[in-house]
Amino acid sequence: MASHPKLSGGPRVVIGAPLYNHASELPEAIESILSQTYGDFQFVLVDDGSTDDTRSIVREYATLDDRIVYHRNDERLGMLDNWRRTFEYACELAPGMEFFAWASDHDVWHPRWLAALVDVLDRHPEVVLAYPRNRRIDTAGRVTDKRPWTFDTRGVTALDERFQKTLRLMSAGNMIYGLGRAEAIRRAGVFRRVLVPDRLLLTELAMQGQFTQVPEVLWFRRWYGRIFSLRRQRQAFFPCGRPLHAYMPWWVSHAVAVGYLFGVDGVGAPAVSRPRGLRLGLRYLRMAGALHARQELKQLRLDVRERATILKPAYERARRVYHAVRRGLRLDALEVCWRKTVGRIEGRGKLARRGKKMVKRLLDDTIRGPGTLLLRAVRRLPLMQSRVIPWLVRQEIDEVPAGREVGLMRRELRRVAASKKPIIVGPWLSEVGFEVLYWIPFLRWAAREFELDRDQLIVVSRGGAGTWYRDIAKRSVDAFELMPVKTFRKKNEARWSDGGNQKQMAMGTLDEEVVELTKERLGLKEATVLHPSVMYRLLRYYWYEKGSVSLLKKHAVYAPLPQPTADDVSTSLPERFVAVRFYFRPSFPDTDENRQFVQRTIAALSAHTPIVLLNTGLRLDDHVDFDPGTGMGVHKLDHIMAPHRNLDIQSHVISRACAFVGTYGGLAYLGPYYGVPSLALYSDDTQLMQAHLDVTRRYSRALNASFVMLHTREIELVTSSVSREHGIGDFLRNTSATAGLSV
Repeated sequence: MASHPKLSGGPRVVIGAPLYNHASELPEAIESILSQTYGDFQFVLVDDGSTDDTRSIVREYATLDDRIVYHRNDERLGMLDNWRRTFEYACELAPGMEFFAWASDHDVWHPRWLAALVDVLDRHPEVVLAYPRNRRIDTAGRVTDKRPWTFDTRGVTALDERFQKTLRLMSAGNMIYGLGRAEAIRRAGVFRRVLVPDRLLLTELAMQGQFTQVPEVLWFRRWYGRIFSLRRQRQAFFPCGRPLHAYMPWWVSHAVAVGYLFGVDGVGAPAVSRPRGLRLGLRYLRMAGALHARQELKQLRLDVRERATILKPAYERARRVYHAVRRGLRLDALEVCWRKTVGRIEGRGKLARRGKKMVKRLLDDTIRGPGTLLLRAVRRLPLMQSRVIPWLVRQEIDEVPAGREVGLMRRELRRVAASKKPIIVGPWLSEVGFEVLYWIPFLRWAAREFELDRDQLIVVSRGGAGTWYRDIAKRSVDAFELMPVKTFRKKNEARWSDGGNQKQMAMGTLDEEVVELTKERLGLKEATVLHPSVMYRLLRYYWYEKGSVSLLKKHAVYAPLPQPTADDVSTSLPERFVAVRFYFRPSFPDTDENRQFVQRTIAALSAHTPIVLLNTGLRLDDHVDFDPGTGMGVHKLDHIMAPHRNLDIQSHVISRACAFVGTYGGLAYLGPYYGVPSLALYSDDTQLMQAHLDVTRRYSRALNASFVMLHTREIELVTSSVSREHGIGDFLRNTSATAGLSV
C-alpha cells in the first residue's frame, strides 16, 4: 500500500494501533481515542492483513476525521513486526513527534487519558513513560472485580535500583500501552525480536528514566482470560517461520540481549559503562530466571487444583481419617449441641420479629378502615365542601395516599442529615427532564430543610451534569468517567427493561455498582447514600394525579442554575444565535411530516439569525437527533461533544443563546433556568403528561422566564412573526406576555 505523505510540522503525539481481526470491538476503541480532550495527535492504524471488516470500519472513520491514517501491510508480518512497523510508520509520518503510545484494537480509553499523560511528561522531563491505572472489562464490556494494578518509579534516581524494581514488579501488559517519549523508545530498540519483548523494552526504558502512573482509572483493558503462552507467542510473532532463538527461554534471550547491548555494543554509554552493562545482563539472568520459576510454580499449583480428580483416592482416604478423629474426640456431638443452642436463640429472635410485624399489621388494619370511612364522611359534609375549608379539603385530603410516603421521605432525610460520613447524592441515571424539573429542585429543598452540609455532599450524575449542582454540593462525579459509555448504556438499558421504565424507584444493581466505583474513585471506605428513589416515590403521587400540586410546592425549590463551566466552547459560537435541538420522542415521533416541519423551521430561523445545533453525535439514551445537514447560518458542535461533558457544553450554549427552539422536554427546560426564552414543540399531545406541563409553567413563572409550548400546526404563527427587525427572543417574550402561554 502506498505511503501516506509526511505531515508538515506534525503533531506532538502519535498513537499507533496495530490491527488484526478485532472488528467487533474496533469501533468502540477508535471512538474512545477520537474523543480525547487533548486533540493534537495523529492516529495511525496499521492493519496486518485482517480478514474481517477491519478495513471498511477504519476507512469509514477516516472519512470523518483527518487525524486517522490507515496503512495495510502488503503481506502478513506477525504481531511483533507489526508493532515495530506501527512505530516506524509513525516516525515516517511525523518525524518531529515528541510522544508515542501504542493502542490496541479492542480496549477503551477515558476522554482525559491522553491529556493526563501529556501533562505528566510535560511537567517531569525525567519521566520517560507515563500510564494510568486501569480496570479490566470482559468481552461484553462489564467491569470485572479485579482491583487496579499500581506501580511506578517516580523519585528513584539510582539506575541499579530502578532496574531491579522494574524487573521485579513491572506489569508489562499494562505498562506497554503508556505514553512514552518517542526518542527513548527509539533508543530502546522498539521491540527486539525475542519472546516477551515488552518486558525487555520496559527494562531498557527504565535505564533511561523514570516511570509514572497517573492515579486515575483512565483505561479499560478488555480481558479474554489467561491466554498467554510462549507457544502462542511463537505462532503470533513469527507466522513465516520461527528463528532458533525463539526456542530459547525468554529470560535467557533477554539477559543475552541486555549484556550484548550495554556490555558489548555500548548503547547505554556513558551512563552505563560496558562492564556495568555486562553485570546488568548477569543480574537480569538471575532475577528473571527466578521470576519465571515462581510463575511456573504458581501455574503448576493452579493446574493441580483444576485437575484434582486424579488425587481423588488419596483425598477419600484423608477424609475417612478426618471423620474417624472427629468421632474419637466426640466433636460431632459437641457441634450438634452448639447448633441447637444457637438455633434456640435465633428462633426466639425470629419469633420476636414476626410478632412485631403481626402487631404492626393489625394496628394498620384496625386504623385504616375507620380512618377511611371518617375521611369520606368529612369530605361529604356540605359545610366542609362549600364554606369552611374547601381549599384544605381539595388540596390536602386528596394527598392522603402520599402521607405515609412523606413520613418515610423525611425519616430518610433525617438519617442522611445525621450521618458523619460523606453523602453520595445519586447516582442519577434517568432522563434529563426529570433531573432538571424535579430532582435538583428537590435536593435544593432538602438541603435547606435538613441543613445538609454542602462540603459533605458528593453528587453523581452523567454527561457533565455536575455543573447543575454546584450550589448544592461541593464535589461531583461523572458516571461516564467510572465506566465506558457503551458499557453504561447497555447496563442502563437493561435497567430500563427490568423496571419497565427509566424511573429509579429503588436502588438497583447498576446504582450499587456506580456507588461502589464512586467510593473507589474518591478513596472512600464508607459513605451514606441519598438515592433518587426518595424523590421518585414521593412525587409519583403528583405525576399520576393522586396528590395535589401542593405536594410538589412543599418539597421543591426552583432557582436559577449555576453558570456552566464549558467556557472553551465560546470561541465556536457566533455573537448572537438561537440554540436549536430537535430529536424524536413519543410526543414528537419520527415521521416524514415532522422531519419536513423541522427542516422548514430551521430554514426559516437561520434566514434571519445564526443557528447553533446542539446535536451531540452520540448515542447516550433512547432519543434520536434530527440532523438537518449543513447550510448558511447553521453551526454544528458535534465535533467537540464528548460523552463526559456533553450536557455541560449544551448548557453553556443555551445560557449564551438569545433563545432556544426545539423538541419539548429535556433541554427545553434549561432555558428558563438561565433566563433564556424557550420555544418547545410537540406534535402528539396524547403523549404529554399534564403534571409536567403544569410544572413547566409554574417554574418558568417563578424564574421570571419565558417558556412557550406549541403544537407543530401552530408554528406558522412563529415563522410569520419572526422578522429581521424582531429576533426570535423578542417574539417569545411578546408571545408569552400576550397569549398567556407562559404563566
